[in-house]
Amino acid sequence: MAKQILVTGGLGFIGYHLCKRLLVLEPASEITVVDNISSTKLNYSDLLGYLKLHIQDVESLPDDLGQFDEIYHLASPVGSLGILGKSGRIAGSILGLAEKVAKMATYSKSRLLYVSSSEVYGRNGQQLESVEQIVPCKRGARMEYALAKLTAEHVLLNLAMEGDFQLRIVRPFNAMGEWQSSNIGFVIPKFFEAALAGRDLQVFGDGKQIRSFCHVSDLVDGIIQVQAKGKINNIYNLGHPDNVIPIAKLADLIKELCASNSEIRYVDPVSLYGKRYIEAFDKIPIITKAIDDTGWRPNVNLKSGLTRILNHYLEIAGPQIRHPIEANMPQDLNA
Repeated sequence: MAKQILVTGGLGFIGYHLCKRLLVLEPASEITVVDNISSTKLNYSDLLGYLKLHIQDVESLPDDLGQFDEIYHLASPVGSLGILGKSGRIAGSILGLAEKVAKMATYSKSRLLYVSSSEVYGRNGQQLESVEQIVPCKRGARMEYALAKLTAEHVLLNLAMEGDFQLRIVRPFNAMGEWQSSNIGFVIPKFFEAALAGRDLQVFGDGKQIRSFCHVSDLVDGIIQVQAKGKINNIYNLGHPDNVIPIAKLADLIKELCASNSEIRYVDPVSLYGKRYIEAFDKIPIITKAIDDTGWRPNVNLKSGLTRILNHYLEIAGPQIRHPIEANMPQDLNA
């Protein structure tokens, strides 16, 4: 009997790559995707005909949408700029989505994998799943997002202990890859699009912020491995601890890869986006737990990942083509 899989947020950046990987690894499975296409809008035409697609809000679904063996929950507000306009409503959305998928997982007695965020750590440095989270005294959209993701973890863990579904949680660190959106604040596509177009690369602050980038192909493999082999009610960091780079050096590297004459300009993000903007903490993942429990390891180094992204931009004829089929996007693919 074919495995039944549900992916919420399956037309977002990570969700899209997850669905493509599942189609390869689980060719006999039936995959249902729910997405309101409110954030990243990308060319998902290669998925059409292979999935059941519901273009709607997850909250509007019935709890008994289907009898699913596995649920991957990725639907969420996302992006440092994407969440700014939702300030004051981010937490309610994230918690509402978590409670909804818990009901769906309970109905199906499913394996539920929740994609949380490394933002929950709330501090600089190397991050380990077992350390206590520290809530900084800051106000802004990013902090609301981080606290909501952390609270959703606790809500789901409590519901899973009392309910009838198996829960695993992953905390991704700084994903990169093809089809990531610059419009909602992700730095790598912003740098590539500026460099290829000959515009200034805007580096926030002094550019010394440390990031650890993990290619989306590695990330989705980690998500799938945690779903299959992770311990029930456990949390796993997923990232590439060797791909560490300050943002200023990242800008230099992308300029070099693009053979660009663009200038690098240092700017104050608060002056651009308002006082609700908060810069992310410096975060480097410790991934020993994921390696020990699942055997997963990231394989794509930073330069290889950036080269893949550059080739993607060149393939779609440059940064001016960001959302090739956003116009005429089908609104109900089950009709």
